[in-house]
Amino acid sequence: MKAGLLGRKLGHSLSPQIHRFFGDYEYRLYEKEPEEVARFLRNGFADGDFDFLNVTIPYKQTVFELCDELSPMARKLGNVNFVTRTADGKLRGDNTDAFGVARLLEANGIDVRGWNCAILGAGGAAMTVKAVLEERGAKRVTFVRRGEVPAQDDGLIVNATPVGMWPHADEVRVDVLHYVASKAVLDLVYNPSPTRLVREALAAGKTAADGMVMLLAQAWRAFQLAARTGDARRETLFLYGPPASGKSTWAKRIAAATGWTLVDLDAEIVKAAGRTIPEIFAAEGEAVFRAIEKDCLRRICEDAGTKVVALGGGALLDSENRATAEAAGRVVLLDCDVETLKSRMTGGDRPLSVDAAKLEALVKARAAHYASFPRRIAL
Repeated sequence: MKAGLLGRKLGHSLSPQIHRFFGDYEYRLYEKEPEEVARFLRNGFADGDFDFLNVTIPYKQTVFELCDELSPMARKLGNVNFVTRTADGKLRGDNTDAFGVARLLEANGIDVRGWNCAILGAGGAAMTVKAVLEERGAKRVTFVRRGEVPAQDDGLIVNATPVGMWPHADEVRVDVLHYVASKAVLDLVYNPSPTRLVREALAAGKTAADGMVMLLAQAWRAFQLAARTGDARRETLFLYGPPASGKSTWAKRIAAATGWTLVDLDAEIVKAAGRTIPEIFAAEGEAVFRAIEKDCLRRICEDAGTKVVALGGGALLDSENRATAEAAGRVVLLDCDVETLKSRMTGGDRPLSVDAAKLEALVKARAAHYASFPRRIAL
């Protein structure tokens, strides 16, 4: 399967990496000018250059007009972010962003029933957010266009514009400190993560999140639709890599986006042993820790249901553990350079996260091991 993302400026996009979590298909970025879009769509599908396309700003409404068929959701929203080709050669448009917005709200425990909500922007993404909020019982949903400001009684503020996106990460549309009544702030921008708007909202004591969970959710939904796997897919996704590579963070995001069960192998070890990992190492040594780790991994793999599992940084050094994980699902290695890893290390309770020098030596010693995993994502 081949896929890609259509947009005008895509230097910020993490979509190729995100889609690697879900399948081993080619995913490319297609930057096109407005006058190129129609021909690109027709020729690309006709020539077999891709099996599906995601669409981002500023072409969601443009592509809506170019599709021969539309899903009920796309027709309702008036924009398209997912395109496939039917058996008889027609372009069919759908929208997976609504699924992503719903997941983003659920992941952050935001119930908008009876709320007044403000959406910064009025494009395709903004219309999608509006439809989801209204469907979930929002009392009032208002578009806030350039030069306007949200009302003081808006309980939720959503940024559905590119403002604050890398490389202009210091930009914001509103100062959240002026909106005392707002309970929550969502920013559909995901690069950087978190955005400045989200950081400021969190500092002000509000519920806040960027668009990373939404990006993951709409990508997962696109994969489901393209592969026609539905919700019946039963596979465990294992995230692996050196300490501080982001395994736990990304596992939480993926679980929130997909609804899969979240499992942290280190947490399972602590639960099984009844003591912390440093305590296991101090009292009984690494050999006992690895034995407990192996037993916990085996039990995780035997449990039914779709899961995302954050593994310890050395969990698959044991060949039997590796075989167990690879037989149970997909192992994706989070690839990260040493300097980035060192910048993330600020102590913690894991036995190998003591200092930068020790981390660098550990990564160097395991370099060949980590390089042996074919599914790798640099984030």
